[in-house]
Amino acid sequence: MPENTDKKSLRRSKRMKNKQKIAYAVGNIGGLAIAQSSILLLYTHYFANLKIPITALGISLILVIYGIWDAVNEPLLGHLSDLTRSKLGRRKPFIIIGCIPLIIFSVLIYTVPPGLSPLWTWVYLLVILIAYESSVTAVVTSWYSLYAETSLNEKERVDTSKFMQIFGIVGLVIGLGGAPMISGAFGEKYLLGYGIMGGVLAIITVLSMLPTILKVKENPNYQIQKEEEKYPFFESVKTSFKNKSFVFFVIVQFLLQLAYAVVVSSLPLFFKGILLLGDLEYSLILLCAFLTVIPALFLWMKVAEKKGSKFALFASMICFGAVFPFVFFMNTVPVAIIILLLAGFGLSGLMMFPTVLLGDVIDEDQVKTKKRREGYYAGVSGVLVKLSSAISWGVIGIVVTIFNIPRDTLGITVLTGLPKLGLQVLVGVIPVIIMIIGLMCLWKYPLSGDRLKQVKIHVEEMNK
Repeated sequence: MPENTDKKSLRRSKRMKNKQKIAYAVGNIGGLAIAQSSILLLYTHYFANLKIPITALGISLILVIYGIWDAVNEPLLGHLSDLTRSKLGRRKPFIIIGCIPLIIFSVLIYTVPPGLSPLWTWVYLLVILIAYESSVTAVVTSWYSLYAETSLNEKERVDTSKFMQIFGIVGLVIGLGGAPMISGAFGEKYLLGYGIMGGVLAIITVLSMLPTILKVKENPNYQIQKEEEKYPFFESVKTSFKNKSFVFFVIVQFLLQLAYAVVVSSLPLFFKGILLLGDLEYSLILLCAFLTVIPALFLWMKVAEKKGSKFALFASMICFGAVFPFVFFMNTVPVAIIILLLAGFGLSGLMMFPTVLLGDVIDEDQVKTKKRREGYYAGVSGVLVKLSSAISWGVIGIVVTIFNIPRDTLGITVLTGLPKLGLQVLVGVIPVIIMIIGLMCLWKYPLSGDRLKQVKIHVEEMNK
C-alpha cells in the first residue's frame, strides 16, 4: 500500500461517525443479554428446576471446568484473530462463523435430556457447555475486540462506550429481566420454557451483530502484513504480564466481575428460598434496578470527565458494594425493590469504565511493543468475566452444601435458620469482601493522570 494512502486511512480511522459508533454499540445488546442470562440462571436451573442427578458441589465442579476451558479458549481465539488476514478484516470472519452454532448450543445448554444417569448427565453438560462457550467466544469476543480500534482518542472512546452502555442496558434488561420472564411464562415446563428462552437470546445476539458486520469497517493497517511480523501466543502472555497497568487492571476486573457474578447467580436462589418468587415474578423485581441505571449513566460520565475514569470506577464500586449488606433486611418485596434501585446506581458505573480502562491499557501496550493486540486483551478480559462466573458457581455450591440449603422445598416453603443465613451470606457478605479487595487493587492501578496523558500523546504520534 502506498505511504500516502496508508496515512490517509489511519487519519480516517481515528474518527468514527456517530452512526458507525451506534452500529458497533448495538452488538452490546446481544453480548450482555446472552452472558447475563447464563450467569443468572444456569446454576439455579440445574439445581432447583431440573434437579439433575448431581449434587450441588457436582454442578459447581462442572461449571468450574467449563470456566477453565474458557480460560484457555478466550485468549487463544483473541490471539488467532489478531493474526488473521482477510478481506473482511481480523474479527468479522469469526463473528460470522460462530452465529449458527451459537443458536444451536444456546438451546441445548438449558435442555438436559431427562432420565440420564449421573455419569451421562456429566458428559452431556460438559460437551454442550464447551461447545456453547466456543461459539460465544467466536461471536462476542471478536466483536468486543473491535472496541479499541474504533478510536485512539480517549474522549472518542468514552463516547463510543456511552453508546455501548446505552445498548448494554437493553441487553441487561433482556438477560436479567426478559430471560426469566420468557422461561417463567411456561410455568414448570422447564425444558420447553428455558429451551425457547435460550434460542430467543441467541437470535437476539446474532441480530445485534449484523450492524457491526454490515456497517463497521476494520482498519486494514492493524492487520499483520507479513508472516514474519506474527508473534507467538506465549510471547504475548509474557509481555503483557510485565505491564504493571495490565496486571492491576486484570486483578480489579476479575474481582469486580466475581463480586457481581456471586450476587447475580445467587439472587434466583434468594428470591425462591426467602421470598417464594417464581421466575416471572422475580424478573419484574430485577427490572427495577434499571430505573436508576440509565440516569446514573450520564452522572458517571460527568464524574469521569472531571475526575477521570479510574476515579469514577472507584466511586461506582463503593456505591454498588455498600448496598448488599442490607439483604439481611430483605424479607419483603418492597424492600427488595428499594435495594435493587440503589444497586442500579453503582451498577451503571461498573458497566462503563472497565471498557475504557482496557482501551487505555491496550494503548500503553502499543507504546511499549509497537503492536495493536486488541484481540488478545479482549480475550483475557473475556476470560476474567467467564472465569469469575465459574468461580461464583463454585462458591454457591460450597455455601449451599455447608448451610444445607434444600433443593426439594426451595420455592415451596420459606427458608429459616441456617439455610436462610447461607443465602444472606451469599448475597450480602461474600460480594462485599471481594469488592473491598478490588478497591484496594484499583487504588494501585497506575495508568491515570499525567501518565495516561503521555500515553495518549505517544499513541496519537505513532498512528499519524
